Amino acid sequence: METNHSLAPVKVPPKVPPKLHSRVFTVRGSNRSLSVPTVPDPSRTALAQLIDLEAEMAGDGFDFAAMVKKEDPPWKVYRNEPSENLEKLEEFLRLKAEPVSIWNEKQAREKYSKTPRSRESGLMGVWNVLMALGVTPKISMHDAEMLCLHREKDNTSYLPQYLFSCSKYGMTTDGILKAVETLSNGRVVGRFFEFYPPRRVDIRYWLAGWMRRGVVPMATLNYQKQVRGVSDEEQAHLPPDWHHHMVYGVNYEGVNITNPISTMKVDHFKTRLESESVILVPRGEVLVRLGESHDLEPIRGTPEWQQMNVVGQIEVIAREEERHKELRIPPGMKYIAIPSCMIGGVTLFALRDTENHRAIVKSEEVFLKL
Repeated sequence: METNHSLAPVKVPPKVPPKLHSRVFTVRGSNRSLSVPTVPDPSRTALAQLIDLEAEMAGDGFDFAAMVKKEDPPWKVYRNEPSENLEKLEEFLRLKAEPVSIWNEKQAREKYSKTPRSRESGLMGVWNVLMALGVTPKISMHDAEMLCLHREKDNTSYLPQYLFSCSKYGMTTDGILKAVETLSNGRVVGRFFEFYPPRRVDIRYWLAGWMRRGVVPMATLNYQKQVRGVSDEEQAHLPPDWHHHMVYGVNYEGVNITNPISTMKVDHFKTRLESESVILVPRGEVLVRLGESHDLEPIRGTPEWQQMNVVGQIEVIAREEERHKELRIPPGMKYIAIPSCMIGGVTLFALRDTENHRAIVKSEEVFLKL
């Protein structure tokens, strides 16, 4: 009897997906919690995938996944992850769950409608800060303008003097601090934190941390910094150069500001905040004051202006204008860049001799982004 040596087919058990476990992550100071998967894509950490999901849902492209190494096993996220990364995640989740605000939008609009109008954004910002801290200004807005804490452009002078006045135009941080002290009769104090060069901090969490304490921030932004996603129509309604805003709220998507009441995208706020001390002067304002008899030596003799080659920029505009008149060649330079007395950053305010005042004074400067 012959034996059948053919092999019976081997039954392959169906693939069973790995059992998913999760760790509940509770946001400190909040009643919210989030379930974190601990058996994710084997090539990615659980934390990295969670953060990718959160960033995708937020829709702003913020790369939180860079905080963790992709080759780490899932358990390493929780056992050996640097505390700084977990603190960032916790603050991220907390801010998404509970935005921080001094006023809600309705209150902000009511307060802003009661703010006396001024051409100087710094004075309006100071007024909003005092209102937020419950302090009544001791003088009127008109009298505050007479203190001459801000400088105007000298529109009647020749080019060098006009450019120097543009460089000093506006209300500096020192002027804002003096205005707050004067208008509050010394009851409110502040400290300025510079944000250029860029700092190693997420501005949302930094602002939120201070505002939770009851500190009131004022931001100094440069609107001449180019940002993406702003239409020409929207750009036409924005301030032309440096501007001061009190910050009355912050959430994951943006920063709520006064003067005017609006919400600015975080990346736009960050770009305008982290600005070098420069102001752009349109070519038309240069050409109308430029002539053969005008002496540019005062500009040549100023080291900072030499470093930016301001005279060279003026000469380029003059040559372009000649070619445009003779050969109809369109000019290329729309502006010249000159030094500015304005500095991008945030001024924090609190009532004098309070715990917040002491915290502001003792706080370290924000670390540079190396």
